[in-house]
Amino acid sequence: MLLKHKTPYLFFRYIAFVITIIFVFNHSLAQDSDQLEENFENAENAEEKRLKWGTEEFKLELIKEMSSANIALFIDEHLKKINEPSRIYYKFIKESTREDNFKGNVVLNIVKIDDDKTKHITFRYLKGRNKVRFPPQVGAKGNPVFMLFFERDARDMQRLTGGNALFFRSRIRHSIAATDVEDIEFNFNGEKYSGKQVSFQPFLETELKNRVSRYKTKKFIVTMSENIPGFIYKIETYIEDLENPDDKVKETLTFQGIRTNKQLRDAYKKRKEDS
Repeated sequence: MLLKHKTPYLFFRYIAFVITIIFVFNHSLAQDSDQLEENFENAENAEEKRLKWGTEEFKLELIKEMSSANIALFIDEHLKKINEPSRIYYKFIKESTREDNFKGNVVLNIVKIDDDKTKHITFRYLKGRNKVRFPPQVGAKGNPVFMLFFERDARDMQRLTGGNALFFRSRIRHSIAATDVEDIEFNFNGEKYSGKQVSFQPFLETELKNRVSRYKTKKFIVTMSENIPGFIYKIETYIEDLENPDDKVKETLTFQGIRTNKQLRDAYKKRKEDS
């Protein structure tokens, strides 16, 4: 008799559990969907963030005292040639002897352009368990993708070492402030480009302990060109453990192309017509 009364109760408990699982699963899918969020309610001011990242110890009127690397990354207007809402595409690749290798996509979505040519931007930085969420930005003149790369890198080093992301971020920032750019040439899609390169090793002169010591030789390289939309062509970082030369990590973010929102809409319309 007791079992008869319990059966409906257990049945409804089971239904509630199934509904909860479906809700959580659908919510996860929604978070990882290919749709780029365009909610600017909690957007950051892009240029304030860029100045804080790269020039917190300087005033703009003292720009002549800044390193050429600081000016190239934190002052130059990388997005000035983009005149309509567009998406810039990058490929991220991680090769590691300690963790799983993976590839992913990074998308910088220029949603709106104001009268002063500053941009409203949202981001999709990888997907699934590798996804990193960054808030939208408004008022952007520079390309923030290199800051996203550095930010993810600092967080990743914190995860792997137990160190503090603030320390890693600070060392990257101070190294850039003491670095000058080099003029280079590189090939992209069969064409030769003139550009600039920023190369630095933020931990080389720093005393590191325990698990952090393997990052002593870590090197960052940023390759840029005014003829690449958004200026940033490639960002690379390498690690080679001094005590174990076979222990290596390499991460790269490489420009793939740009498409205007109009081009994307036209392509979508054509796919629908063809199907």
